[in-house]
Amino acid sequence: MHTSNVVAAYVLAVHDQLRGGMRHAELDPRELAALTLVAEHDGCSLDWLRGRVELTQSGTVRLVDRLAGRDLLRRGVSTGRGVPLHVTERGADSLDRWRGERDRIVDGLLAAVPAEQRSLLVDAMAAVLTGQQRRRPQADATCRTCSWEACGRDCPVDRSVPATPGGGS
Repeated sequence: MHTSNVVAAYVLAVHDQLRGGMRHAELDPRELAALTLVAEHDGCSLDWLRGRVELTQSGTVRLVDRLAGRDLLRRGVSTGRGVPLHVTERGADSLDRWRGERDRIVDGLLAAVPAEQRSLLVDAMAAVLTGQQRRRPQADATCRTCSWEACGRDCPVDRSVPATPGGGS
């Protein structure tokens, strides 16, 4: 057994199944990312979102237009510093469907792992996430499919952001 093969195959299996879950929630990866990020940072601006969904300014505008056209996201009244973005009730329902599907998929993937080894596996994954330093926008992007409240103050990705001015943005 080769470590790189096993890790890459596992990551791809997870990726493929999660993409199926996104389709079930009728969201593509960038739509899911935008909805998740706006839900967690209600009132954020298009510029703030752009840095986290890795699109150009015009691409981010089109993404927001698409989500607004489906009544998943709405633009607020301009503050002079930008237009605040908000998830609609329908968008929140889509996120709930996604989270249920994501949790079902992960439970299925971990079903073969004995219960006493699951916490070791999750701790190892958390160590990998913590060990890679990120700037704040990168950390937010890493958690673009997460239920942020589930981690609370114990997010391994948050711990990967240095507490220095360089970790911000």
